[in-house]
Amino acid sequence: MSEKLSQKDRVKWIDMARGFAMLLIIVGHCAGIPETLKHIIFSFHVPLFFILSGYVYRHKEKSVLKDFKQLIAPYIISVFIIIIFNIYANKAISGDYILQTLKSALYAYGSDYGEIKLIGGLWFLPTIFVTRRFMNLAFSIDMKEHCRAVVFLFFTFLGVQISRYVWVPLNIDVALIASGFMYVGYLLKTFRININLDILLGCFLIWIGAVKTGTLEMSTRVYDPWPVIFCGSVAASICVIYFCEKLEKIKILQWALSFVGLHTILLLCIHDLDWRLPFDVYWGFLQQFQGERIYFFMSVLCRMGFDLAVMCVILAAVKILKEIRGKFWRRYERT
Repeated sequence: MSEKLSQKDRVKWIDMARGFAMLLIIVGHCAGIPETLKHIIFSFHVPLFFILSGYVYRHKEKSVLKDFKQLIAPYIISVFIIIIFNIYANKAISGDYILQTLKSALYAYGSDYGEIKLIGGLWFLPTIFVTRRFMNLAFSIDMKEHCRAVVFLFFTFLGVQISRYVWVPLNIDVALIASGFMYVGYLLKTFRININLDILLGCFLIWIGAVKTGTLEMSTRVYDPWPVIFCGSVAASICVIYFCEKLEKIKILQWALSFVGLHTILLLCIHDLDWRLPFDVYWGFLQQFQGERIYFFMSVLCRMGFDLAVMCVILAAVKILKEIRGKFWRRYERT
């Protein structure tokens, strides 16, 4: 997700790729999405986030406390907002629901698993937090790069095998797999791999082959056959990186996608919370569109528009509050 870097230090195409992936997450969760389109989107949008995170990874720069503030704090806040939404919707406080939600938050599953209810799209935040711990663990040991590559390959294989038998709380099994994607991003940055048209074409063909061969949905532990799916996700992510680098010259597109990419954590939290609202008006509005395509299009338009609008309102409110606090503080200092 979004990294806390100064505007000068940020790489625009990385923010663009993050923004693109975040918009795909919203599209992938919209009502009426065709299964083929969902299958294509899910084949790479989450791995792309991990790869981009690996691209900007620097060992020892990231501390547990910093990651906690960036990832776990928004997660905790969102969980409490979920509880507040439920209290508002039911006009009553349900102790059972609060306990169930807190239990779901502790497990952090993206889908229902046995008696554990899903926490929704928020599953990504604790997962990437744990993934960074695996990255730090592997890089804390002095070893040659090919040995480290074997370590991450083992992490990925171990995660796949564990998830076939049990879902581990905090998605530790998924984080093991995600560490492989993150390491790929690190390699792309370290070896400064130049993506030319030949590589692009090869990656595109690998991705298409993977899409036709298997299915990827990390939150539900669906990745089989995993070597093919892993390669396909990496290949698709490289294609996205290539096009974001090229499209960086289009200023309006760069600004729009970078703006979303700068605030992916906030937008993810909003997106996960929106479907928990009493959306009778939203669903009633969609029911008037009978065709499948127009229904899906309007669903995307409404949900994405709502999420982006709420994000802009929150950012504007935060900016205003900071300005007010700054003025108050300057007056206090003069006195």
